[in-house]
Amino acid sequence: MNESLAQLLSLAEADASLRTLAGRLADLEREEARLRTLLASEEEAFRRRQEGHRALRLSALAKSGEVDSTDEKIRTYQHKLDHDIIPYKEMEHLREQVTFLRGQLDTLADEALQLMAEADADEGKLREEAIAHEGRRRELEEELGALARRRATILAEQDALRVRRDEIFQRVPLRLRGHYERLLGSGGSPVVPVVGGMCGGCHLRLVETTVEKVKSEREVVTCEHCSRFLYLPPS
Repeated sequence: MNESLAQLLSLAEADASLRTLAGRLADLEREEARLRTLLASEEEAFRRRQEGHRALRLSALAKSGEVDSTDEKIRTYQHKLDHDIIPYKEMEHLREQVTFLRGQLDTLADEALQLMAEADADEGKLREEAIAHEGRRRELEEELGALARRRATILAEQDALRVRRDEIFQRVPLRLRGHYERLLGSGGSPVVPVVGGMCGGCHLRLVETTVEKVKSEREVVTCEHCSRFLYLPPS
């Protein structure tokens, strides 16, 4: 094979490998974004779960506070009835209040006990859920760590390949470099095989003289249709 064409083919292979690595990096970035979204959702869901438990516990404590406050009012009113000299109307009012509050106290106490029982049961569930949450979080972080290691490996491979690509590019004759770069910028491979008398890039039939020039391997030949560099693949 013509030396210049051999360098062009090596350059095209290096660029194809770089495109493959870039695609793999893009895939890793999408997967990393997906995992980070899952991790954020996991953290947010558990945070809301904790807030729900705190709200339940605060509700139980508030209800217990109502019980204590009501009991304190009853004691205060009863002490006034038992020990203070007060007008008859005020005495009747305090007696009504004591009777009313004692009726409320039983209901409030039952509600407080129920809420405390619910909060205690929910705390047990939350402990189990915290273990499961930690497991899911650790698993996602491990997956992210594995992705980071894979990305570092690909980046190192990419850097090494770019150095090699630059070395190959410098061996390509100066007169061919600009044309190669223009072809590379237009997409696809700048160097394609001749298959069945057709260009492997645009898939149009080549004139016989072009095919013969490619077969002779004495010079660098381009497709008369798409201008890609042509080579004859091994039989």
